Order: sequence, then structure tokens, then C-alpha cells
Amino acid sequence: MHDHTAPESVETGSAARRSWTRWTGAMLRDLGNWVARRPVTLPEGQRIPHSSDVRMIVWAFVGTDLVTGFVIDAMIPPAGRAIHLLWMVFSLVVSLGFCAMTARAPHLLDSRNLRLCTGAFGELTIPVDALASVRVAHGSTQGHGLRRVPDEEGAVACTVSAGTNFVIDLEEPVLVRLRKGEPVLARRIYAAADQPGEAARLIGRSVARRAKP
Repeated sequence: MHDHTAPESVETGSAARRSWTRWTGAMLRDLGNWVARRPVTLPEGQRIPHSSDVRMIVWAFVGTDLVTGFVIDAMIPPAGRAIHLLWMVFSLVVSLGFCAMTARAPHLLDSRNLRLCTGAFGELTIPVDALASVRVAHGSTQGHGLRRVPDEEGAVACTVSAGTNFVIDLEEPVLVRLRKGEPVLARRIYAAADQPGEAARLIGRSVARRAKP
């Protein structure tokens, strides 16, 4: 139940849920652009890369799966090889598509908003006016994408994996609409970046600039 005595909130939240066909189309488009090394077209603002560690793990799994797949292919009857080949192609496309979606969707900070992105798992937009402070803090929160933080009221996480490495405290609560469950009146956001110190510096500079008379 909403507490009418609480400070006025700013409503924001995740991107709308995409259908499977739209998600697949977006993944294939990002994968094609990634393979072709086409520049990422984004609105003006500071880009904050994230999830390079997750992509390295996916790359390791892809390499292992390919080696294992060729071994298995030599062992199965010829009639089953076509199906196995299709599965290998599907697994490769999805894995590399995931890497493309995260690599081509960095966090974005401009004069008005901070947009935290998770590639395949949606995003969270926070008004710069709602930011109070940011600090580097390594930890983990079960799950992925935009989600509640268990055992911490008024906190959400927005990351590709469970790992988090910087924390944003809010000047005023933000109403975050999740893909599942009730909205959360959030006062703290857990996020991750490839260089958390640099991310904290950029976001902190926006907070300081806003605080100047």
C-alpha cells in the first residue's frame, strides 16, 4: 500500500516487455551490427560501459561448447548430425547475440537522466535531480536485470549478472516499475560498470553540478 505521508516520488522504471519476435529481431540486429563493427548510435551523453566480465565468461562457454560440439558430432549417427548442427548454430547465435546486446547498450548519463541498461534485460532511467550520492561498493544481488534487492527495503538492482560494484543513493524516492510484482519506491540503486570508479566520478560530477546554486 502506498504511504501518502512519504515524500513525493518520481515515477520511472524499466522498458516495456518486448515480445519474443521483437526481442529476437533486436538481438539479430545488434549481432549483425556488432559483427560488422558499426558504430553505436545513442543520444548525446556520457557512455558508461558495463558487463565486459560477463561477456568474457560467455566467450569461454562458447569456445568450450564448440570444442565439445565437434567431439559429440563425430560420435553421433549421421542422421542426428543435422539436428545437432542446428542446435550448435542456435546456441552460438544466442550467446553472441547476448554479448552484442550488452556491448551495444552502455549506461548513458546526460544532463537530465541516468539510464542504466542491461542489454537483453531492460533498463532503468533515473532523473539526475533525484540523485544524492554515488560510491563504489562491490557486492552481489541474486538475479539479473531490474529487480528488488532481498532483505533491503527500498532498494533495487539493475545489472546483467548478480554482481554489483557501485551504489547510488537517491535524494528523493523513485517509483520503479518492475517487470514482475508490485512497483518499488526505491531510495537506493545497485548497479555495475566496467570501471566503477570512473562511473562513480561521472555520476558524482553530475550530482555536484546540480547542487551548485
